Amino acid sequence: MSLNLAEVFFQKAAAQPEHPLILGPRGGSCISYGEFQRDVQSMAERLREAGISKGMNVGLHYPSDQKYILFTYALWTVGASVTPIPMELANEEKQQILQHIAIDTLISSVRHCDVFEDFIVGDASELSEQARLLKVKTQRQAPAELAAINPAFIRFTSGTTGTAKGVVLSHETIFERINAANQGLHIGPEDRIVWLLSMAYHFTVSIVAYLSFGATIVLPKNAFGVSLLRAAIDNNATMIYGAPTHYELMTHDRSDKALPPLRLAIVTTARLSTELAEAFYQRFGLALNETYGIIEIGLPVINIDQPRQKQGSVGQLLPAYSIKLVRQENQNTSEILLHGPGLLDAYYEPWMRREAILQKHSGWLATGDLGVMDDAGFLTIVGRSKEMISVAGMKFFPQEVERVLERHPDIQAACVFGVKVPRLGESPMAHLVLNEGCDAPDENALKDHCAELLASYKIPREFKWVLCLERTASGKIVRNADKLLKTGQTLNTANPINTNQKLNTDKLKTNVGEQHDLTTSAT
Repeated sequence: MSLNLAEVFFQKAAAQPEHPLILGPRGGSCISYGEFQRDVQSMAERLREAGISKGMNVGLHYPSDQKYILFTYALWTVGASVTPIPMELANEEKQQILQHIAIDTLISSVRHCDVFEDFIVGDASELSEQARLLKVKTQRQAPAELAAINPAFIRFTSGTTGTAKGVVLSHETIFERINAANQGLHIGPEDRIVWLLSMAYHFTVSIVAYLSFGATIVLPKNAFGVSLLRAAIDNNATMIYGAPTHYELMTHDRSDKALPPLRLAIVTTARLSTELAEAFYQRFGLALNETYGIIEIGLPVINIDQPRQKQGSVGQLLPAYSIKLVRQENQNTSEILLHGPGLLDAYYEPWMRREAILQKHSGWLATGDLGVMDDAGFLTIVGRSKEMISVAGMKFFPQEVERVLERHPDIQAACVFGVKVPRLGESPMAHLVLNEGCDAPDENALKDHCAELLASYKIPREFKWVLCLERTASGKIVRNADKLLKTGQTLNTANPINTNQKLNTDKLKTNVGEQHDLTTSAT
């Protein structure tokens, strides 16, 4: 009999029906495991009545709150799979998912249904005051082998440099990866975890694990630093799961609030700067736990034991996984290859099963990430093979240059990428975000700053001041030159009012504030 993750949750709910599952976002709000199980079963019945059945694939376009979890588990209960359609995406990107993935119907936020008006057929069904079930015209046929996989999630991905594809994860695969991750995380009923990320991107090794292992999810009121701190303090949190920007908001909060004694402060989605790690530690006395997670395999590496001493490292390999570092030709770096439980079941388009994917590298998953490992087994990610810049055959990683630029007192953030040029092949270019209250240094001053620490071929030939760095909806920095040269808001350095902090906070409001259906301007 096939595994179903909804049944795994139901078993846990039966064992601890009164245990709190979700606390917040409003003060005093609490949903128990037993209550949530009844809500899931009730919603599943409504979905059945609306024609949702086993084998269907449903797009989920909804903010990251308790209803997102409810809809996911209700769909699994009726035997359907879920394709997340992140709220953070542009409308065209959302529509692209429907064109690439065979979706039978949609659950959408009422406020955003019009995004799909060209795809909708028939009348919408009301699932709640905020959600509608939309029948859509399927744009393509599903792969013939999909049903045999017992799919739970089909995650559409379009990387910063790669072509669009879908990652298919079965119930069995997700169950394998949460158990493998929990060999390091040790999540259980005693845990209260402050959740800060988009559920459309972070669900299978986090939310599913919390419900499967009996933990409590804490949802903050909004994205302001003081609200994140209050959520942790008021609910006696044991863990926080967030991005670097969330920890920066907490670090720079002007209140005198201190965090409770967390056992883990997981940081993911983007590189953690040394400056932020140190600032967070100095304020709260806690070291941030860096991680290495990818959609194809889950969370194989976590810096649990020495986050302070080994800051900058994503940690040691979890027991269930194996790693192989393959030296790159004429380079001092190695590509990371991984093997272990929870590997993706297939790529959706073009269709490729796990066996064929691994066959390319003799049973190993080639990540495209480059790293180094010290004698104690701590892994440090140094870049991606596709991001490497080659100037007349001399290769380097953009992160190396970005770290140097970000040491300049007037620079808040930097993104370096390669631009194709005659003869040299590529030339580095930098997008820069100005620090608040600072005047933009001229190009010569920036080049002099870089020359103190970098070889001449690594120094950007052009600098562009922007309001904020371009990022994917999941928070990763975009380094695709074609995209960056077409987009980006130029900062008027003659009147350099730094609006980046506001822009970043607005982005977070989509991930944290809006996800809880708040309607005030503070969200």
